[in-house]
Amino acid sequence: MKETYDAIIVGAGPAGCSAATFIAGLGYDVLLVDRAKFPRDKVCGDGISATSIAVLDRMGVLKRIEDTNPQIYDGVTVSAPNSCIMMGKNPPVDGLTDYGYVIPRKEFDNTLLDFVREIPNVEVRERFHVKDLVREGGKICGITGEEEKYRGRIIIGADGAHSVVARKLSLLNTDPRHKAFAMRAYFENVEGLTNSIEIHYEKSILPGYAWIFPTGKTTANVGIGVGTRFMEAKGIKNLFNIFLERNCFAREKLGNANMIENTLKGWPIPFGSLPSKRSRGNVLLIGDAASFVDTLTGEGIYYALRSGEYAARAVSEVLKNPGKEERAGGIYEKLWKKEFKWKEFFQGYMLQPVMSNKYFVNFAIKNAGRKQKNADILAGVIAHKLPKSKLLYNF
Repeated sequence: MKETYDAIIVGAGPAGCSAATFIAGLGYDVLLVDRAKFPRDKVCGDGISATSIAVLDRMGVLKRIEDTNPQIYDGVTVSAPNSCIMMGKNPPVDGLTDYGYVIPRKEFDNTLLDFVREIPNVEVRERFHVKDLVREGGKICGITGEEEKYRGRIIIGADGAHSVVARKLSLLNTDPRHKAFAMRAYFENVEGLTNSIEIHYEKSILPGYAWIFPTGKTTANVGIGVGTRFMEAKGIKNLFNIFLERNCFAREKLGNANMIENTLKGWPIPFGSLPSKRSRGNVLLIGDAASFVDTLTGEGIYYALRSGEYAARAVSEVLKNPGKEERAGGIYEKLWKKEFKWKEFFQGYMLQPVMSNKYFVNFAIKNAGRKQKNADILAGVIAHKLPKSKLLYNF
């Protein structure tokens, strides 16, 4: 292995693999490290949106993903606290598929990393635990592990919600107003699954929600998510059980199902509404390490993939000119803020208190159930195909 790289990426999930693919595609040498040995489990809702599919296509990995025969979803079913229900279809949007996928992250992430391993100028190191960042002359120029040290012109933190890189930069999201907590498990022998993902606004967890995402004909990812802005996360297991036991839709599908052993797990969700920078000089944060998670839906994979693409654009701009690496952060901040900050994260944050009102949620879902156009708009927002502003104009 080399000792110096154009870019070092910490974390080999979707964000890290996206950044590695796009940076290497520009001809630069990349070191991609992760503390885990793949394949490894990653707690998630497992939804791959149409917008994510578009980025996977640009990466060149989409066919390999599709060769795994993922579960397709082309609609969204939503229930209200009063059990009113609406069923929407993914609306047509130019340049995007009319469907998404549900793929367990253990399989999805491993497929991405196997693809990246084959890129000639990317080196992958698993079981590499980053201990610290290397600083010389006030500049960050590398990473250290248990024994080894590597230097890089650009350092990218893609190491998740507990990011070592973000913590070392004092940029880690610890603000409960901009976080959530979720819990999920896999079930088998599930009944009545369709090609729709299901969102259930169970009154006991508003403004959070529960979900049932089909991973196969009789298997599903089942979970709940709650914002710590409104509710302490410590009681989430109890809320998960309440959903299973009391929600009529959960009882219908899961009454004869079995929870797969050792799959009930929880994890923190850092929201993109956090008012903070996502870079410092030549160090960039992407994916969950940058708190790039949708504040209304919990969607994170698109932002992981897209922020990796933005990081590559920033890297491309500065590595053309030796000695300009410190400018990478400023370029990167402009890129992500233009697309994410107002249109995605701020609007979702403002809608969170509204979604805590069961009367509004009942009204909105009942209204959507009466008009197919509105049902499709709500489905499009949940499936990350339409902007949240569509909700303001149509509900």
